[in-house]
Amino acid sequence: MAGLAAALNAPASIDAIAWALGARGSDGAVCRLTGAGGTCLDLAIRAAMPTVTRVVSAGADVEEDQIDEQPLVAALVVDGIASVTALDLAYAERGPAGLVDGGEQPYAVVLADAERGELVLARNGTGPTLYYARLEDGWLVASEPGALVHAGIKPEPDVGVIRRFVQSGICDNSDRTFFARIRRLLPGEAIVLSTAVSGPVRHPVRWRPPVPVDMEDAIWAAGSGARVAVLATPGLAGAAVLGAALHQPERSGPLPTFSVMLGGLGGPAAAPPAVLAGLPVNSVRHTGLVASLDLSMVDRFLADMGEPVPDLGIYLLWTVARELTGGVETLVDATAGTNAAAERIADRMLAHYGVTVRSPLRGRTPDEEVLAAMLRRALPPPVAHQAMADEAVTVDSAQVVLALRDDVAAALVPPRPWSDAAATVTALRRLASGEQGDGDALLRAFLVERWLATLGPHATVPPTAVFVPTSELPVVPLRESDEVRVGGDRWRRTPVRTAPIAAGDQLLANTAFYVANALTARGEAPAGPWFAVISGKVVAVSQQRVSPAVAVHAGRAARLLARLARRRWPQLAHPWAMQVAIDHSGLSNMVGAVLFGGVLPAEADVYPPRVGALSPADTAVVRPPQRPDDVASSAVAALRLALSREAGRTLAGVAVVSADDVGCRVLGFAPGPAADAVRHARELLSLVLADNPAGQGEQRTPIVIVAQQASVGADRLRRAADLAGHAR
Repeated sequence: MAGLAAALNAPASIDAIAWALGARGSDGAVCRLTGAGGTCLDLAIRAAMPTVTRVVSAGADVEEDQIDEQPLVAALVVDGIASVTALDLAYAERGPAGLVDGGEQPYAVVLADAERGELVLARNGTGPTLYYARLEDGWLVASEPGALVHAGIKPEPDVGVIRRFVQSGICDNSDRTFFARIRRLLPGEAIVLSTAVSGPVRHPVRWRPPVPVDMEDAIWAAGSGARVAVLATPGLAGAAVLGAALHQPERSGPLPTFSVMLGGLGGPAAAPPAVLAGLPVNSVRHTGLVASLDLSMVDRFLADMGEPVPDLGIYLLWTVARELTGGVETLVDATAGTNAAAERIADRMLAHYGVTVRSPLRGRTPDEEVLAAMLRRALPPPVAHQAMADEAVTVDSAQVVLALRDDVAAALVPPRPWSDAAATVTALRRLASGEQGDGDALLRAFLVERWLATLGPHATVPPTAVFVPTSELPVVPLRESDEVRVGGDRWRRTPVRTAPIAAGDQLLANTAFYVANALTARGEAPAGPWFAVISGKVVAVSQQRVSPAVAVHAGRAARLLARLARRRWPQLAHPWAMQVAIDHSGLSNMVGAVLFGGVLPAEADVYPPRVGALSPADTAVVRPPQRPDDVASSAVAALRLALSREAGRTLAGVAVVSADDVGCRVLGFAPGPAADAVRHARELLSLVLADNPAGQGEQRTPIVIVAQQASVGADRLRRAADLAGHAR
């Protein structure tokens, strides 16, 4: 399918849209018109042989090669099979509705009317979908929503659409999309976009959707054609689809057949369909594929689809489509599931990979008697019997969710306006413990989060009812070093990148190693006093003070107290965090602190799961570190052994801190040899690190070197270092 693009009163956008549609065609053509009142009208098309039809004034006798020299009154681009001349005449006679002829041939058309200064979009039947969005005083149109996002439309998710999709799997059944600012053209509809009105003017055309055929007829029709391949699946229905394709009279050679297994899943789900083993030699040309569950591949798949999909059977289909060569025109999909998003999926497969997709099982309830009768008709009796006894099973959503449990948990923990994070995490916990659960809904929620990740940092999620603290401090980009001024002194903060530190790691030895290497890389010891600062959360992780959210059963008291505590102690606004605080501080102490304004127990100052944090902090509640003063003291001793003499003499101390959106708190501190050169070290560090230069995401910088740059205090430092040397 071609890629159509249009822009009204947005002249800088058409090239960006056309570029983003590059997967739909190797070449492109652009037409620019000036409409009524100076309105800019731009059309573009991406295809193997792109064509923009230009329309000049009625009655003008102009040769084909002179059209560009004449004033254009209109131009149009078409995706599909349609007579451009007939469309032009019908539009002149009947207006926008004339662009929809009501015939069986599906197509989409975009017409730029220069005389009226309008864009007209039309979709005949189930032709290719067009997407449109308002951009300031103009409009943008494209064959895929991602192209509109690339051209500047804000990728804000539609909360209502996502909520219904997660709960029921329904999507693509109205003009609303997963993007709040993007709409889609419905089948049998024409709309007018202009600068005169704020919204589209609709021109519905009488269109009757085709009557759905029953399952048996759909299976026989799906396998028809000469250049057909089949995605085979285990079970009776998958064998029936394969048998129907083999039984077609036009079949003259081996049938290209594919089976796909999800990587990392074993057991019956890892076996290929049994029907393949019993088929006659040279009846099929089988290729077994493995679909990786690596998140980068899942993200690439969702980017191809443009929006979330209801199940991963489509992921298997996409895996096969990417492997096809030019000898296959039609891919028969034997996966089951909902028929939601069928048009979008078929459009992307054809546009990106040049293959037509037929899915006869989707949206239908299998009738085992009908399927068995089809098998006996299409396959030899021994093969049909073997297929009916197939013990291999199709991977279900629950298996995928459990295989990706940590990643799914990380996606479900953040509060979202379309779902209850506590309820979904509880459902995941129950599923992991062997109880029954809605694996389909969990998988859909996970796919929504992965889709949001493909949109990049510009995707905005509306706030939820749960209080989530936001930083009022300026965001400091992570650089090699950064300086701040406190009083009359300048302090340089240098975040130190480390390998991920997991539970049970030797944190103190690692800290000394990384700090020594960082100072060696600078080529000289700090001239003034300096501190080594360690993240309190990382210290707690190394001490194994971690409670995964999926393992925490938040009770009624925790849920109630979490709602009440969110203003004063936002870190306890999550039910899991509150439950951990209750477990280690006592319910009475937490009730006294939350309801009666008491002092928050030290064990209750937990770190809740944070989106984008390094594992396990993204899916777990981390309790505060144990004995942070002792940790800092041990770190000083480890550093003095690892550092050079010059660097060791100027070490003012080691601090264990907790830095987040609300500032920096020094949890533990131990003085070093040069401690007397810096007054009020705890207060100083809380100011120097108030904006958290190490970051809150996956920077992997749990250590920060804070070194004084000003000469103020140099005499005090020299005297303190000399005294320390004499003391030895």
